[in-house]
Parts: sequence; C-alpha cells; structure tokens
Amino acid sequence: MLRPVTTDSQLRQVDQLLQVAYQSPTRERELALYPAAQPGGLFAVFDHGEPVAAAGAFAYGAFCWLGLVGTHPGYAGQGLATRLSEHILDWSREHGCVCVALDASEKGRPVYERLGFQPAGEAVELVSDAGRRPASNPAGPAAPSPARGGSLADLLAFDRGVFGGDRAALLRAVAADDSRLYRQADGDRLAGYLFARGNVFGPGAARDAAAAAGLVSAALTQAPSPVSLIVPAGSAHLETLLGLGLRERRRLTHMRHGGPQLPGERQLLVAQTSFAAG
Repeated sequence: MLRPVTTDSQLRQVDQLLQVAYQSPTRERELALYPAAQPGGLFAVFDHGEPVAAAGAFAYGAFCWLGLVGTHPGYAGQGLATRLSEHILDWSREHGCVCVALDASEKGRPVYERLGFQPAGEAVELVSDAGRRPASNPAGPAAPSPARGGSLADLLAFDRGVFGGDRAALLRAVAADDSRLYRQADGDRLAGYLFARGNVFGPGAARDAAAAAGLVSAALTQAPSPVSLIVPAGSAHLETLLGLGLRERRRLTHMRHGGPQLPGERQLLVAQTSFAAG
C-alpha cells in the first residue's frame, strides 16, 4: 500500500530502509525536513506495516524537487520506484508545479527516463579529505561570522531570486536545525549566505566569487573534517570551491520533467541543500 509517511515511528522505519537501500549512514536530518517544511511530501510503499520503498518531494512554487527514492533490495525489480515517482508527478501537479527536478544516480536514471525525465546538466558532490584542512581564502573579504536568530527576510528574498522558487519553509527548517548560518554583506545588501549543518554545507548562494570564497572559507574554519557539499555543475562558483581545496567525489545527472529549465539565477548557487531537496 502506498501512503504518506506521517508518524515519527514511520520516519525511523524509512531511515532504516534507506540505510539498507543506499548502503549509507542515517538520513535522519534529511528526513526531518519533510514534517517541518513539506508535511505530506514523503511517501512509502508498505508491506505488512513495514516500508519497503520510499520517495519524497518538496514543492517550490512553479517546480517540485523529487528525492530519497529507495527500495529495499528484497523488493527490487517490482517497479516500486516507478510507482512512487509516478505518484509524485501527480502530487506535484496537484500542488501547482509545472516541472519536477531531481538528481539521478546511474542506477536510477533509467527509471526516470522511462517516465519522461530529460537530462539537464549535472550535480557535483565536493568533499575534503579526512584530517586535511582545505585552503583558506586570504585574498577574499573579511570572513563572515556565524549568526543565529534574527530575521531571515532578506535571505529568503535573495534565495527566491537565485533558486527560482519559494523554499522559505525549507530554509526556516534548516535554520532551526542547529545550523550555523554565514552571511556575506556588500554594503547594506546581502551578497551571499551559507548554512553549515555539522560537516555538511548547504544550502547557500553568493552574488560573486569573492562572496562565495568568503562564506565557504569561514565555514571551513569551524567544520569538522571531512566536509561535503553539492553544487550544480553549471554554478559560477565551482572553480572557486575547487580552489579552496575541495575535490570532486562524484556527479549525478540532473533531470527534469515538464520543463526545459528552472527559473532563477541558479549559476549563483554555492551549495544545494542535498540531493533530496535541491
């Protein structure tokens, strides 16, 4: 039976499922964003009360982001990922979205192609080596300090213009998740921002390379190693990030359904929230 994931116990079950499906550590922090920012946006197929496949979506106005699609190995080959993705395509239309975007692994890409998704670039995961502190940015502006509390109004407006959709609920949930928030100013206006959640950076955006370098350098000085972040391959800041000592770990294919491009100025993104949330 396919239905929304609505309880804390179901969230824990989905986390356990995804750890098995992805052979990865816990996704607890990613999953916690759904009840906080997109209630009813996480779905699972249940068998005898246990989730055996899952997928989630965030609606950002004109477009939707699909992610965390995983199937228990014992249920592979039954079309559950396809079924969940089709359900989210319907869900996205009900929420007024005209386009669905995602970052697909090599294994998942054929599933989405059969549903009509088209490749539209790549997303790059960057990491630092464990125990090695990435380079600082001595030539950049004064390093911003992490800020807690206060108004997010200017940040939300800035993000809407860059990201191309309204993810205010998501950013507020990230801000409330014991995150460090770095801001870069250019006079009286915001030049960029970056959230750091432990050793995971994102979301973040910057108007120029100097702001991007200042934000990431400041975050690196306080982050436990190794660090990771995800950036669109088309970001104007990719070379800046590599110049700070981060290295490329892997690339996923960015795919879209229902629209050739997303709105906004996405070349200004410094870091995505995750593969699951964009």
